[in-house]
Amino acid sequence: MKLTARKTRFFNYFLCIMLGVILSVCAVKKSMADADDFLSNIQLQGTLIASYTYNLAKPAAVNTPSYFEGNGNYGDNWQPDGFAVNNADITIRRAPGSGNNPYGVGFHISVDFGQNIQFYKAYYGDTSYFTTPFQDRTPYDVRKAYININLPVGSGLDIHIGKEQELLGFEAFNPIRNWNDTYSLLTAVEPATLTGVFLTYNFIPALTSTLGIANTINSAVPIDNIPVIELNESYAATGMLTLNGGFIYGENSFFITNGNDGTASGKLNEDNANKSFYGYINAVINPDTDWSFVADYEAGLGGGINDSVLNNAGIISPANDISYPAMARTSDDAYDKSRFYGIAGYIHHQHDYGFGLVSETLREAAAYDQNGLWETTSIPGTGDRYIDTTLTLAYQPSSREFKDVQFRLEVEHQGSNQNVYLDSNGNQTHSQQNTINAMVLYSF
Repeated sequence: MKLTARKTRFFNYFLCIMLGVILSVCAVKKSMADADDFLSNIQLQGTLIASYTYNLAKPAAVNTPSYFEGNGNYGDNWQPDGFAVNNADITIRRAPGSGNNPYGVGFHISVDFGQNIQFYKAYYGDTSYFTTPFQDRTPYDVRKAYININLPVGSGLDIHIGKEQELLGFEAFNPIRNWNDTYSLLTAVEPATLTGVFLTYNFIPALTSTLGIANTINSAVPIDNIPVIELNESYAATGMLTLNGGFIYGENSFFITNGNDGTASGKLNEDNANKSFYGYINAVINPDTDWSFVADYEAGLGGGINDSVLNNAGIISPANDISYPAMARTSDDAYDKSRFYGIAGYIHHQHDYGFGLVSETLREAAAYDQNGLWETTSIPGTGDRYIDTTLTLAYQPSSREFKDVQFRLEVEHQGSNQNVYLDSNGNQTHSQQNTINAMVLYSF
């Protein structure tokens, strides 16, 4: 893989910017630490990521709303061949309490820039947003913005009011905690963020419960600003075993009309009669500090769009008038419900050899999607099956200058029971694809 002069200049330019940001961050954090008690309790954190992705099939990206663009199922590294500034996350937060008193009021704000955020951000009311390729979405968003209140109720009631990251599944949108460069097949189905009120409480020391009443942002289909209820539980069964589970339930069916039948083009029609459900359960085993094993299961059920909703919207010819999602009639009186389930397993090993921390991660994931809950281009009534095998090698130097830098190299194989991956002409002729991804990650 030879680098062109343009790509080399871009990479050198990015390294210079990263070095400048690192020096600036160190100066800001030092000044905050030297400030008074209020400012010293404010934390500045962040992540900077750059990567190079190479798809051995060298697919050509096509300008359609399909998720099968570029690298196909990738949401975070869709660019088939070349450098990318994946993510620049800047977070400023203040814990609710200070000193020996954990109770009080704080806040958390995370602003993200870069290629990754294009897949996860919301459309904020623009119904044409999801009828264009996600590559065209603006590469920035406020991923978290909430007030944090900790009240002296029992063992302590933690309240978040605002927008925050969804807790479903094992791989949250957090490159630091994620062992891999990319995200698994299951992550693309999970809601990205919710906006509302979230209550966290420990009924017993080993059990952490979080209840949220919120509106979805970039949900599975995806949809926005529709009320849901979420519940997440985390139970530390033993010192080496943690069980996690939860679900999100609420209104989750919609379609956008084209206006071919005289209705307003781009109108968002909701099916409030049918609710949707998405849940997960996983087990995390840490026998020692070097080894981790994870088994994660997730399932979703999307509410169907029935005839009464179509009639109320004045839609006579659904096949021609519905632009997104592309659902078709599967019976005489209703649109069938979409279904999704998948499982992922992880084996992670890491060890500090003195010269740095070296880790190896093997991820195996399989997903079954029926009627397009996950892939909007799935043929209704046809089961789409996907597999994902990923091997990630990572190295974090022990030297003081690079202790916050991590280098990763990842090889990933994806397969499907249908030809969903692009060839060099932009046609879906491949049922498998292989990619190589190199990443540099800096956290502060």
